[in-house]
Amino acid sequence: MYRIILLLTATAMLFAEGGPDQAVPGQGAQEAAKEAAKPGSGLESLFPFLLIGGLVLMMWFMVIRPQKKEEKRRKEMTDATKRGDEVVTIGGVHGTVESVGEATIDVRIGKGSESVVVTFNKGAISVNLTNERANSAAKK
Repeated sequence: MYRIILLLTATAMLFAEGGPDQAVPGQGAQEAAKEAAKPGSGLESLFPFLLIGGLVLMMWFMVIRPQKKEEKRRKEMTDATKRGDEVVTIGGVHGTVESVGEATIDVRIGKGSESVVVTFNKGAISVNLTNERANSAAKK
């Protein structure tokens, strides 16, 4: 992706300067300045702005938009988590939700008498297995 951006930037700079064949051999500095000051077509003068706008749109579609979708999905998942759900943390710990607070979730880890309740931040929950199973069953 960086190569594409670099290529497009180099192309924009080349067109903005008029290209490598702009200078005519034997032409004086004053004549070259007059030639450069002449207004070009509207498209030539707008090309750098159009290219920058295209780059911004490309970055939005390739980076920002998917990141916002993922953030929204994670927020919905953590908001839908309730007592009794099976979850997996970002560290890979599997457990069952005991209680859900404003910013934390208590997760019971282990089985039987050897289980322990651990408090995690809501952001530490990676997957809600109960909801994932219900969604996959509903799709079938």
